[in-house]
Amino acid sequence: MNRGDIWQIDLGARIGIRPVLVLTRQKVLEYLDKATVAEVTTKGKGYPTEVFIDQKANLVKPSFVQTDNLHTVPKASLEKRLGTLDSETMLEVSQKIVLALELEACLQ
Repeated sequence: MNRGDIWQIDLGARIGIRPVLVLTRQKVLEYLDKATVAEVTTKGKGYPTEVFIDQKANLVKPSFVQTDNLHTVPKASLEKRLGTLDSETMLEVSQKIVLALELEACLQ
């Protein structure tokens, strides 16, 4: 498992089975039992915190990373690895997370 991987997961009855993007920093992933992930959806809402990823990482339909919808989940619940996003896309995701969590002042 690596930062930038997209995995299939069951997030429960309300959300259901969907892809998620692994966000946890690479250096600690092997030591943790959980990982922080962002939901991936096919329904973009036009939010400034979305990242359009099209069908990257072997996704079946054009999709969006929703950086407003973050979860920390047991790594064992990640069922199937679908693919990996490139470093340029991950940089954009990281920038959107800063926006989603209102951390802009921390970067100045």
